[in-house]
Amino acid sequence: MLYKAFLRRAVLLCAFLTPAFAQLPLIYNRSVYNAASYLPAGVPAGAIAQGSIFTVFGANLGPATAATPTTFPLQTTLSGVAINVIQGNTTVSAIPLFVSTTQINAIMPSNASLGLASLQVVVNNARGNKSPVRITNNAVGIFTALGTGIGPGILQNYVSTANQPINSPTITAKNGQAITLWGTGLGPVAGGDNVPPTPGNLPTKVEVFVGGISAQVLYGGRAPCCAGLDQIVFNVPANAPQGCWVPVYVRTSGTVISNFVTMAIGPSGVCTTDVLPQVASTIVNGGSFGGAILLRATTHQDVGVLAPVDVTADYHVSTGFQSKAVPFPFLPQFALPPSGTCTFYTSQGDMLNGGGLPGMIPTGAALDLGAPLSVTGPNGTRALSFSTFAGVRSGSLGGSISNNILPSSLFLDPGQYSLTGFGGLNVGAFSASFTVPQPVAWTNRDQLNTIDRTQPLTISWTGGTGQIVAIFGYGEDLPTNSSADFACIAPAGATSFTIPPDLLANLPATRLNPLQSKDVIYLLSLPNSSLQNLKASGLDLGLSAFININGKMVVWQ
Repeated sequence: MLYKAFLRRAVLLCAFLTPAFAQLPLIYNRSVYNAASYLPAGVPAGAIAQGSIFTVFGANLGPATAATPTTFPLQTTLSGVAINVIQGNTTVSAIPLFVSTTQINAIMPSNASLGLASLQVVVNNARGNKSPVRITNNAVGIFTALGTGIGPGILQNYVSTANQPINSPTITAKNGQAITLWGTGLGPVAGGDNVPPTPGNLPTKVEVFVGGISAQVLYGGRAPCCAGLDQIVFNVPANAPQGCWVPVYVRTSGTVISNFVTMAIGPSGVCTTDVLPQVASTIVNGGSFGGAILLRATTHQDVGVLAPVDVTADYHVSTGFQSKAVPFPFLPQFALPPSGTCTFYTSQGDMLNGGGLPGMIPTGAALDLGAPLSVTGPNGTRALSFSTFAGVRSGSLGGSISNNILPSSLFLDPGQYSLTGFGGLNVGAFSASFTVPQPVAWTNRDQLNTIDRTQPLTISWTGGTGQIVAIFGYGEDLPTNSSADFACIAPAGATSFTIPPDLLANLPATRLNPLQSKDVIYLLSLPNSSLQNLKASGLDLGLSAFININGKMVVWQ
């Protein structure tokens, strides 16, 4: 009886206390970011700069009705919300710019000490958990039109004082034109973060690169309107490449690399690209698109294993979707940089294990392709059975592991192929014939083991005539759940490509225990001969493609 009475009292006490505990502010794990770039904390430039705007995600962070300040001077409390930046026995207050139940935007004080700190949200005197944050002098994030840290940047084409539209694939810039870039993270200010900024260049060294070409910087400082907000004005280089998604980034202090965004450069209102131009046109202008891709991927695994081994797998992928014409069109898998240039992505998550980038899933309706496709080649005929995720159909066609560990069941050997689609609710029947050539030979693959990220990285190959050749490099830090990768398109006919150190700078360094990292370089080739028009009813554009991928595990130093 005494036990039952105690139990009843304990239940009543828990029922009384639970609502109070449930209302404590909670910062989610690894959820403090630069408000523009969203670089994860595990990449080198993932710190929060003094005087910059940062974003916090969580629960019970503020009022049910979102609030923003309306006048200067800004206060350290907004709608009962305060943000403490704690370093040992020292606490400074961040300045809230936006507060809601799930998100806070605030200014990291210019007088916050450099190094590791703890961030704590206080709501009406209720103190939340402490979340780690790394504070640095400068780390620029460029704002993007889609609010994801990737894709079209908030870059204004200067036409006149009264006419400065945001750059997009349908509002292009010209070589030589002045551009205003909006970001945050140029560094601290002396006059206080709570008052209107004083115009003028900040002491931080600022460089801008457009398609890998250094641009002339005209201004780099606070926007006069807004605390924590930076403007960088530059001229598009005369020799910058043209395209719909030309990569742009900022380098500060000679070594700190921002997120990469894109801008469109070309004749007025028209962007063209030299890589898969038909696909780019469909994405920009809208239309129905379908694709059937066959691919072979081989990875040489010699890091964190007892003995080197080559793992090879054949796959197929097919999809169909209705692309909508939108103001800022961007699908990362198709919005490729111009030939001879590189771009860079980061993500909170494991990109090599299905963690896709924001915007990879088309927003338009998926198109039904009907029954499994059929492919015929040197090894016979196969029905392409599949599983479906987000409108993409994919499946395996076989594999092998070297050293006789697994007998080969590979299907996609070089030779002649025919592909047949039988039609579905939205897409009619189609057929295509193409050749899979001998793969590109990566000549210096086995010499790439430990790679110094401060030095240029050259990839060399033979073959590749009549093929699009690309290089991808991934760095993943598993303890911080941070991923980064670069993507470079080699010029047509090239047999080598040198990746500049700026593209390697934000790859997380490989851990002493390599099993805590996933670090790999891929050499990818796409034969133009495999790009055949599927000519199916219901598709404005339908393409077949074969992709060969050659991978090598590495150590990023």
